[in-house]
Amino acid sequence: MDDHGSGGPAPGARESVLVVEAGEFARHRLKSALRSPDREVWSAASAREGLAALRDARPDLVVLSLELPDIPGTRVITLFRERAQVPVVAVSEVADVRAAVEALRHGATDYIGLDDGRSRLLEVLVRALQEGQSNRELRQVQGQVRDNYGFTRLVSQSPRMLGVFDQVRAVAHTEATVLIRGETGTGKELVSRAIHDRSNRKDKPFVAVNCGAFTDTLLESELFGHERGSFTGAVGKREGLFEMANGGTLFLDELGETSLSVQVNLLRVLETMSFRRVGGRDEVHVDVRIVAATNVGLEEAIVNKAFREDLYYRLNVFPISLPPLRRRPEDIPLLMRHFLDEFSEEYNVDPPVIAAEALPIILAYRWPGNVRQLRAMCERWVITRHKRRLEVEHLPSGMSGKGRASEELGAFAVEDRRSMRHNVDVAVSQVERAYLQKVLQRCDGHLTRAASEAGITRRTLYSKMKAYGLDATDFKRDEG
Repeated sequence: MDDHGSGGPAPGARESVLVVEAGEFARHRLKSALRSPDREVWSAASAREGLAALRDARPDLVVLSLELPDIPGTRVITLFRERAQVPVVAVSEVADVRAAVEALRHGATDYIGLDDGRSRLLEVLVRALQEGQSNRELRQVQGQVRDNYGFTRLVSQSPRMLGVFDQVRAVAHTEATVLIRGETGTGKELVSRAIHDRSNRKDKPFVAVNCGAFTDTLLESELFGHERGSFTGAVGKREGLFEMANGGTLFLDELGETSLSVQVNLLRVLETMSFRRVGGRDEVHVDVRIVAATNVGLEEAIVNKAFREDLYYRLNVFPISLPPLRRRPEDIPLLMRHFLDEFSEEYNVDPPVIAAEALPIILAYRWPGNVRQLRAMCERWVITRHKRRLEVEHLPSGMSGKGRASEELGAFAVEDRRSMRHNVDVAVSQVERAYLQKVLQRCDGHLTRAASEAGITRRTLYSKMKAYGLDATDFKRDEG
C-alpha cells in the first residue's frame, strides 16, 4: 500500500480520501487532483489492499478503479459500499457510457474516466465529498436531536415541534384528557403514543381507532363491544376497544368525523367511565385515559351543529397543535435521512445520496400530505434510486415546479406563501451557516482557503460571515 498524505492537523480535523487504483501513473494523478492541506489522501494498488486500509484511513470518500487485478468490475463497488458506508466514485481508464450506467446501478455516487480533464476530476470528487459530508452531518444532527430530546419516533429540531415535546412531557404523567389538532399526516398518533409511553400507564395497552373509518353502528360496536345477537352478524359476545384499553390509553383519531349520536355515548363514558355493550344491559366499568385527535375545526363544527359543545369542552382539557410540515422546513432534511435509513434497512439496500441541487426544491415544496407524504416518497426513492444519486430530474414534476402542482401552489393565500418562503429562507440560512462553520473550521479560519473551498469570493465569504455573526479568529487552531 502506498504512503498516505503527510502529517498535519490532528486526526479527524481533515477529510480523508482513499484512492484504489492499480496503475501507478493513474494513482498518482488522482492523488494529485485530490491533494489539499485540508485533505488526507490514502492509496492502494488492489481491492484487498484498499479494504485493509479502511480501518486506518476511515475515508469520507473512496475513489475506486473498475480495472483492479484482484476484484475487477462493478462487483468491487458493492463490496466497498458495504464495508465503508461512504460515497464511492468509480474510475475507468476511458470514459464509457455503458460502464457509467453499470457503475451507478451498482451504487457508485458518480463516475469519471481517467482521460477526463483535471477540472472535471476535481469537480466530481469535491462534489462527492460535499454530498457525503452533508449526509453524515444530517445523521449526526439526527442523533443529537434524539439524544437531547428523547423522542426516538419523533424526529425534529424545529422550535415549534420542540414546544410540542415540552407539552408532551408536561401532560404525560397526568390523567388529563388530551386533544391533538393537526392536518392529516402531521403525526398525531405518534404524539399520542409518546404521551402514553411517558405516562404511568406505559406498561398497559395503547389502543388506537380511526373513528372516521366506521359507520355509526359499527363504530359503537367497535368502541363498546356487543352482545350475541344484538345485530345481524353478531354471532357472539365481543369486547370493545374501551375494554381492551382498560388501564391504558385509548386514542380516538378523526373524532370530528363522528355523528352526534356517537358523541352522546362518548360524553357519557368520559364522565362516568362506564357504558353498556351494544345489545347489553349490564354496566361495564373501565379505567381508560383518552387522547383524541382531529384534522377539522371543531369550533366551526359546533357552530354548524355537527359537534357537541359539551363533548368539546370535555375533550379540550389539554390541547396540542401540530404544525404542518411546510411550517417547519428545517425538519425536512432530518426526516428524509430518518426515513431513507429506515427503508434502506428494511429493503437491505444502501440509501440514495441526495444531490445538493435537489434539496432547495424539496424544502420549498408545500407537502400537502405532510410527514406521511414525505415518508411515502422516501420509500419510493429507496426502491427506485437505492445506491444512486437523487437528482432534480428524479423529483415528481409537481415538486420541481412543473405540472398541476405548480398551479395549486399559485392558488395559496399570499400570506401563506410568504410564510412558507420565510420558513424556507430560515432553513437554508441555518444550513448555510453550519456549512460555513465547517469550512472555516477545516481551513483554520484562513479566509482565502475557505472562500476557495466554498466556491465563493473572499468578499462574499466576509459578507456572509458578518451576516451570520462568524469570526475567523474563533476557528484558528491553538498552536500552544
